[in-house]
Amino acid sequence: MYKLDDFLDLLEKLVLLFDDLTEVEQTKLEAVTKKDIDTLNDCMKEEQAYLLQFRGLDKKRESIQKDLGFENMKFSQIITNIKDKQYQQEFQELYDALTETMDYYQQIHSNAKSIIEVKLMGINRALDILQQSTDAPQNSTTYAPNGQLQTNNKINFTNKII
Repeated sequence: MYKLDDFLDLLEKLVLLFDDLTEVEQTKLEAVTKKDIDTLNDCMKEEQAYLLQFRGLDKKRESIQKDLGFENMKFSQIITNIKDKQYQQEFQELYDALTETMDYYQQIHSNAKSIIEVKLMGINRALDILQQSTDAPQNSTTYAPNGQLQTNNKINFTNKII
């Protein structure tokens, strides 16, 4: 059986997790601008580990909320349903900190994603130029939407998972 203190501990862990994730995202942004592929790869591995931690914390949050009778409620709704003013204030402070940390993370993540997408477009453009200048273009066979085989002379690097 969970208590409100368990929920507070979980919120603190979420704030710390997003602080750490924001640092990794900032390093990733710097690596992208400096074209430091090794650091970028390291950041992406760290991100994956943090995202696994986040999933674990989110599952625990669901369990705690259910145990406390706050199932399917948003944090703002939970705060208004807490009777004890001391806990209500602590929850509000942690909720504000979490919101601020997540917003900052989203800004940095969005900037890094935009820069990576621009660089990918540059790579695609360079590949198009290289492919047009070569005598023996590399053909690739793919499937068309209708299921027929088609030969594609264009190589694209457009992985949207960033």
